[in-house]
Amino acid sequence: MPAYKNQHFLPSGYLKYFSDDQLNCNRKSWVWRCDGEKMLRVPIDSQCFGKYLYSKENPAETEKIFQYREGIYCRFVDMIRTGQEPPGKLFGDFFLCMVDLHLRNAIHKNLTGQEGIDAYNLRINMFLARILVCKSDGDFSIPTVREHIRSFWRMEIIRAPADIQFVTSDHPSVFTTCRNSSSSSSGALHLILLPIDLNNVAVAFDKRFLWLNKGIATPRDMDTFNVGQIQNAESCIYSSRFFGEQELRSVQTIFAKKNPPNCEVTAESWKLTMQYLPPEHHFSFMRLKPPRF
Repeated sequence: MPAYKNQHFLPSGYLKYFSDDQLNCNRKSWVWRCDGEKMLRVPIDSQCFGKYLYSKENPAETEKIFQYREGIYCRFVDMIRTGQEPPGKLFGDFFLCMVDLHLRNAIHKNLTGQEGIDAYNLRINMFLARILVCKSDGDFSIPTVREHIRSFWRMEIIRAPADIQFVTSDHPSVFTTCRNSSSSSSGALHLILLPIDLNNVAVAFDKRFLWLNKGIATPRDMDTFNVGQIQNAESCIYSSRFFGEQELRSVQTIFAKKNPPNCEVTAESWKLTMQYLPPEHHFSFMRLKPPRF
């Protein structure tokens, strides 16, 4: 097989933390996959890739870009899992990893006529300018982006309660808004939710709009997190364990009712739908800030 032919849109380095063997988490580990109908135990490195998904012309160069970011991601998660406090700069880098996991996902259909890496770079530029920094003219600079993140975004790690685990999906980084009818609107991104292992979820938030307290998720919070993974998935979710009969029926029902993904990028535009978090499903640890006049 040619080198780097199978290009992962969800890194094995991410999915390994949901292995069914938590004492031996690596890309050769196994995980339970549920496609909304049945569950199968599958090797982690067999999941979430496409043939030359990003580049056929320069696959090795493209792989190096993603491997560097995956190294940052794994370093952060390993520190959290061993009870260490990551340094401030690593928190900032991890925020960009959370964004990157969303932007690189195969759920965004490439209608540019160019390679996948070109469509990915278009999404990066559109996200930074129009969604994060909210520059209507699309003009931004890297120092502007860094200062924006430092000034307005924060992150907390929320733990699962005893005897309940986070699940993940083939599209795990959930862009979330607390405004109704805000699909594809600039300035609507308020939360980014990313399960990082069975027991922890990273929640990045715009502190101008809301605030999060450290703590442990309630069972109701866990339902919101895990249903959100199903809603955000393209075709499947992943778990470290086999679901019981009643739990599997619930997952099947949610899959059957979910809307198909509607994300695509052209040379001029990017169609993106964020998840709306209605007030009745707000997390127990979040507080909205009053609007400024």
